[in-house]
Amino acid sequence: MVKRVRGNRGGHSRQQMRKHRERTTVNAILKKFQIGDKVVIDIDSSIQDGMPHLRFQGKSGEVIAKHGNCYDVLIKDMDKEKTVVVHPVHLKKEK
Repeated sequence: MVKRVRGNRGGHSRQQMRKHRERTTVNAILKKFQIGDKVVIDIDSSIQDGMPHLRFQGKSGEVIAKHGNCYDVLIKDMDKEKTVVVHPVHLKKEK
């Protein structure tokens, strides 16, 4: 038998599904955040640029720096603090 190849996105098809008739707008791509803003990672599977690993889906954090077109987001993962580079399409402001 041949071994099944599983990449970074393998086994995550439920998380990657988009809502019916949901579109990515230009405004979503050009979103701006200030340093210190609280954000939630909400992955848009139609755009792979700056997409964080799927384990960070739904995590909230704080914008700590601008990194080219993307932002550095500080996330608390269990008891560790991690920095994730995320494109603004995959971020929403926390309410």
